[in-house]
Amino acid sequence: MAKLRVLPKVVPIRNKEQTKARLIEAVGRVMADVGFQRLGVNLVAREAGVDKKLIYRYFNGLPKLVAAFGQTIDFWPDAAELLGSDAETIRHMPPDKLLALFFKRYLRAILNRPMTLEILAWEALERNELTIGLEEVRVRTALEFFELMETDPTDEVDLTALVLIMAGAMNFLAVRSRIHKTLGGVDLQSKEGWQRIDRTVEQLMSGVLGDG
Repeated sequence: MAKLRVLPKVVPIRNKEQTKARLIEAVGRVMADVGFQRLGVNLVAREAGVDKKLIYRYFNGLPKLVAAFGQTIDFWPDAAELLGSDAETIRHMPPDKLLALFFKRYLRAILNRPMTLEILAWEALERNELTIGLEEVRVRTALEFFELMETDPTDEVDLTALVLIMAGAMNFLAVRSRIHKTLGGVDLQSKEGWQRIDRTVEQLMSGVLGDG
């Protein structure tokens, strides 16, 4: 887990937005380091170098502060990041190509966020008010992306279950890559290993959603 960068004393900050930003950044670092059970206003305030009263003044408590962190691009990619500059091209893709692209970009996005991977690892151990707020952010990003889908899959495909399975698999592989160089013979710390995952995602989506 990442080492906390604890400030030695409370630093007076007069700018409200600057203080809020410090608290949002701090709560992410603390969550990544200690998880959700040990997360508390005292740790967050100390990490941010501000009085803990400000957590209640600006966020009405820890849950809304965690939710605010969940809204940041540092924690989770938004639909714009996953779409890139080719939204119009994506709009016309058949469902299998669109979903394959989504999960490949989704995987790369979370792999590029080491702090997010630490938080996802903690989240797998517990579920509470704080983790639920972070889940909602992820659901919203996926919905915004899939709104571009012009052609719906056939009724035989349970799209919700499919997305659930694929997202779970991507999260698992990304989180495990933090501490495992290889898993099942696939190198999770090399470009070639992730290319194998990409190709298999394409094959899975083609098999489930493709025309034939």
